[in-house]
This record gives sequence, structure tokens and C-alpha cells, in this order.
Amino acid sequence: MATYVLLVKEEETRDFVVYKFGPDENSLGKIKLSKSDGECEEIEKVPGSTTNFYFLRAASKLIRILKENDGIFPDRTSYAS
Repeated sequence: MATYVLLVKEEETRDFVVYKFGPDENSLGKIKLSKSDGECEEIEKVPGSTTNFYFLRAASKLIRILKENDGIFPDRTSYAS
């Protein structure tokens, strides 16, 4: 089964970045990544989601961007497997 998580940047400062995330544009939660330590916080759950499935994949993608992309966060990205 394929997995897809859409991430859309909402806010970025020197210290953190906030993305909306979820399976599609109509069902998005919010995640915040601290640029200093790579800690992720779920600000809003994906509507209708009862697990942290989407959060864990979104966090994985953002941590990878922090480590491998020189901290340059795109306006839109996705996690797919």
C-alpha cells in the first residue's frame, strides 16, 4: 500500500517552521519543527485521524530536510513511500 503525506508551509521564522500536513488539501493538521534541536510538535491533529500515522511521516520528512537540505524548507513538499 502506498503512503502519501502532503506538507504545505504555513510559517517560518529563524527558530521554527510550521507546516500543514495530511493526506490531501482538505484534511490537514499542523506540525511545528524547532530548527535548533529538530523536535517536532503536533499543533493540530489531522481531522478524522485517530493515530499519529501522518504526524510521524511529516516529522520524518521535516527532520530530513533540516539535516540534508541546509535548513532550506520548501513551500510544498511530500512524504511518499
